[in-house]
Amino acid sequence: MSDLHEMAAAYEQARTAPDVTDRATGLEEADRIGGVALVQARLQGQGAEFCADCAEPIPAARRKAYPSAVCCVECQSLREVRRHG
Repeated sequence: MSDLHEMAAAYEQARTAPDVTDRATGLEEADRIGGVALVQARLQGQGAEFCADCAEPIPAARRKAYPSAVCCVECQSLREVRRHG
């Protein structure tokens, strides 16, 4: 089963759950599946279509030049400034 199908099943479980605890469990499961899929994609060198920080689309030229990019140039620059002081 694909990650998307697993996430959809978890969201459906949350949507139709009889109580708040079951709904929360379904949402947590969907978030976990999505997080695992994101990490796997990053480990395989796959980038993102949208910036992980600002949610704006990552330009095609950046994705072509740096296929594993998960941030736009501006946000990546900010990350590097924060990391290196």
